[in-house]
Amino acid sequence: MQLQVGHMVLALSLMGRQQQQGTRAGDVDTVTKRSRADSVAIVRAARNAQSGFESFRRNRLPSTSAGSGGGVCDMRIGRYCYWRGDEDEETPPVESPDIRQRRNELIRVLDGAAQLLPGDAWVAGQRVRYLVEADSIDAALRAANAECRGPASWCNALAGYAAQVGARFATADSSFSRALAAMDSAQRCQWFDISDLLSGALADRFKKLDCAGREHFVRRLFWFGAPLYSVSATDLLTEHFTRLTRATLSEHSASTDGEAWGDDMRELVIRYGWPRWHTRSTPAFGWEDRPSITGHDAGVPYDFLPSTHALDSISQISSADWELTDSRATNGYAPSYARTVHQIPHQIAVFRRGDSALVVAAWNGRADTLLLGRHLTAALALVNDEGSPVVARLADAPLLGRLTAIAPIDSGIASIEIVAPGDLRASRARVGIAGRTANLLSVSDLLLYAPSDSAATSLDAASSTELPSDVLSGSRALGVFWETYGLPPDVGVADFALSVEQIDVDWLHRAAASIHLSDPATELRVRWQETAIQHDGIAPRGVRLDLSRLRAGRYRIALTVTTSNGGTAVATREVQIE
Repeated sequence: MQLQVGHMVLALSLMGRQQQQGTRAGDVDTVTKRSRADSVAIVRAARNAQSGFESFRRNRLPSTSAGSGGGVCDMRIGRYCYWRGDEDEETPPVESPDIRQRRNELIRVLDGAAQLLPGDAWVAGQRVRYLVEADSIDAALRAANAECRGPASWCNALAGYAAQVGARFATADSSFSRALAAMDSAQRCQWFDISDLLSGALADRFKKLDCAGREHFVRRLFWFGAPLYSVSATDLLTEHFTRLTRATLSEHSASTDGEAWGDDMRELVIRYGWPRWHTRSTPAFGWEDRPSITGHDAGVPYDFLPSTHALDSISQISSADWELTDSRATNGYAPSYARTVHQIPHQIAVFRRGDSALVVAAWNGRADTLLLGRHLTAALALVNDEGSPVVARLADAPLLGRLTAIAPIDSGIASIEIVAPGDLRASRARVGIAGRTANLLSVSDLLLYAPSDSAATSLDAASSTELPSDVLSGSRALGVFWETYGLPPDVGVADFALSVEQIDVDWLHRAAASIHLSDPATELRVRWQETAIQHDGIAPRGVRLDLSRLRAGRYRIALTVTTSNGGTAVATREVQIE
């Protein structure tokens, strides 16, 4: 088989020389006929080489025991049973040297065909595909950018494909942008059709949109869904375009599993990506049955698409707007930089500094066992609606840590992102940033901190002991800090009311407590009046609370500030008291 591939390379070289000699002889008609025939022969030879390689690989895949798949299907799509797998899935085995050698021989065949037929889309596509598979990303990008003479939309899509698989997300974004710009309106509309990825309210909303509306919807949805803003704000979108490109590459070529291409295979690729490695199992009974081929993802595919609530209320989003580990999700993405992505306990509070938002964040990584004992990096990303993130980074991050960032944004998202880069593990937390109320009375977020004997009088003092989550101990004092903005200089005395009220108590128990017929330890209320001291329009204030009388449960802390001229501002935060 290796000799046969070598003969293919030699044949392609001879064809090129014959074309050049025919041109020098000046027999244009003869050369044209010969060129057409030779072009067909070149492509046929390349297709045979590609099919032969996949057959060669299929017969040498790592073996597993029969019936060792994922069990019950999470999703059944046509001929295929898909299951999400778990976070302990095995790592890919080392590829056989024979397969690597055979792939390199195939690449040489495709190199020769591309030199003779630089405008052939299939040859250009397969060449980039197998260069990427061989981890030759630079060569794949050269093949797509400098040596591809096919349609501009296709060559740029191939460059985006290579860049995305190589984790060069900015390059992928630029390449796909050029590809989209070169498409006609019908093809561009098809590329933004994500009907197969959506369900429920998101699907209902998408169906009602025209092409322009769908493009805006998809860009916004995938921007919200980007797994880690500190890595890329566009890689979920470029992953979708990469899958579309991969589906086109696979449509007219032999597959590793030996199955004919069909709509079910395309749907699998678009929704969950293509397998990065395969195993084969021999049937337990019956020599006539074919071996079963199982495709494996590079990691766990998480559902990063947010809820409709997140799209509509950016300032109110929370981690609850994502259900990352839904095994029945209609889509999934396994980022190359994070085999696992978890939600992390946290506290994020936003304060105003002129036209900017100052965000203080704390996290607790001890609950995520996959982060324990690993070298961690941390980032706090601030991003306005579909903009580029401002990122504060910490190279050596502790499991319990804090970060501060400031950015000239109004409404947007604050995202804590903790990564173990050497182990491809990540945890994150996201909250919305509310817009400013210019020249009106307003209050910052409530910042929870561990107080000393006296309450904090500045943000620096409070944030230095910021609590790393909303889970509180009832046996310890709690500090609550906030800033008030927009107080008129002549307002005089302001009224402050702070309450801690249980929210998982039914109305009957609440009514009984209000008339002292049951244990009243489900709420705490404090009210006072004072003249707020302002500096540059900011009035800082902290209080120290004793929670020891409150029983365990979920509570809402609420602050109301009222001025003598009728102004009112409210801030709330929910906590769990244990």
